[in-house]
Amino acid sequence: MNMNYHVLGLFGLLGSTVGYILLLIFCEFINRKLKVDVEYTRKLSHVSSVLIAMFFFPVFFKNVGYALGLSALFFVLLVVANVQKWLPSVDGVDRKTGGSYFLAFGVGATYYISVVFDNSMAFTLAMLIFAISDPLAGIIGAKWVKSKEIYGGKTIAGSLAFLFSALIICLLFFNSVFGNPMIALSLMVALTATVMELISTRGTDNFTIPLVVALMLIIHQYLVV
Repeated sequence: MNMNYHVLGLFGLLGSTVGYILLLIFCEFINRKLKVDVEYTRKLSHVSSVLIAMFFFPVFFKNVGYALGLSALFFVLLVVANVQKWLPSVDGVDRKTGGSYFLAFGVGATYYISVVFDNSMAFTLAMLIFAISDPLAGIIGAKWVKSKEIYGGKTIAGSLAFLFSALIICLLFFNSVFGNPMIALSLMVALTATVMELISTRGTDNFTIPLVVALMLIIHQYLVV
């Protein structure tokens, strides 16, 4: 492994750790001082974490071990923070959920398989859907629209919001990369991700959604070769 990769990895590990800690501090500030609802500060921390990873990981973590190390580090940090009640802006929801923990491993595992199978697009699309469609479904389903519950607290409105936003993301993404919206593949990815979001409870969707999206693109990569 090129020594420059290790330098980049160490720099990325340090920079992203500082960045994530500053993000958590900001979420705590707006939750405690500005009284922003925990549901929104929690989603802000998750979305920002995913977007940072989407841009940061491919640049600095050419050696995937550093990405996995960062995921493990934040898993430990979040567990300790939960036990010590340090982060009410993230852990202060009434429902039982391990979403923060699953998010750390979901991002790490998705990046790992995208590197192993040399498919950076799989990681990017998975992060985009994860960062946009998942919180959008939660906000619309829980706050904006009174809708019939389907399963595990998930609603029709939330699932439809996830489906349509994921479909739009896929169409735009494939069109920008290939010059073709790839309608059939976009529909398959959006529908599968929506089903995973629906059936994954207690925060496990933070692991299953990005992983499934990435795996679908990797499978498609081998089918069309």
